[in-house]
Amino acid sequence: MSTTIYYFTGTGNSLKVAKDLSSELEEVKLVQISKNNIEDISSDLSEKIGIVFPVYFLGLPTIVKSFLEKIQINKNAYIFAVATFGSGSGISIKQIENILNKKGAKLSASFGIAMPGSYQVMYPPYSEEKQQQLFKKEEEEILKIAPIIKNNQVVNKNGNLIVNTIGGFIYKSFKPNDKDENFWTDDKCNGCGTCSKICPANNIKIVEGKPKWKHNCELCVGCMQWCPQQSIQYKKNTVKRGRYHHPDIKVMELFQNH
Repeated sequence: MSTTIYYFTGTGNSLKVAKDLSSELEEVKLVQISKNNIEDISSDLSEKIGIVFPVYFLGLPTIVKSFLEKIQINKNAYIFAVATFGSGSGISIKQIENILNKKGAKLSASFGIAMPGSYQVMYPPYSEEKQQQLFKKEEEEILKIAPIIKNNQVVNKNGNLIVNTIGGFIYKSFKPNDKDENFWTDDKCNGCGTCSKICPANNIKIVEGKPKWKHNCELCVGCMQWCPQQSIQYKKNTVKRGRYHHPDIKVMELFQNH
């Protein structure tokens, strides 16, 4: 049975989940959701379709929302979603349900997996000990989730009224596009271009040896986290903070075809 798993990732957490899940399933095709391929994906007739994504501001990354609204899918497909998050899935599952319902499709199963928080704009990276605990838990969760998907079981965790109400209010404030004006580089930047190559929004151009953000940001902070020199900062918030990306993911796995 053919399965396509679409994933969006900035720091590798969701890619790790997608890869681990694909290793437990059969005939899986992994497809990254990015600016470079979103226009090319118009339909999917797979019998099983998965969406793996990080939760931003208690909801969907804007590019994932746009992708789901655009794609035409097999209405009889078994569709599942896996949210990765630091605190909870918020309204993201409900958002996916609503989008699919408008297409005459339905979300058959939804899951949530806690991963190390990567929004260092607001807080420092988790401790190594905490990260390892979450990595171990993620692997255990995958072994529980995979059989459910294999057997086409129906599982729904879309939150309660309070979560959806609060989440909806917070998500309305999520307007990431021009937040990239707060990124800057310190004198450690050597113009390597890693930030431009990994940006899933195709939002960074190297101009005269320095990154220039084009105000189509997804606020995944991948550019900041993967910078080999740790030279990309967000306001003054990140100057003294560490960085995080999933240790099992290699930076080249995130490179876009510019």
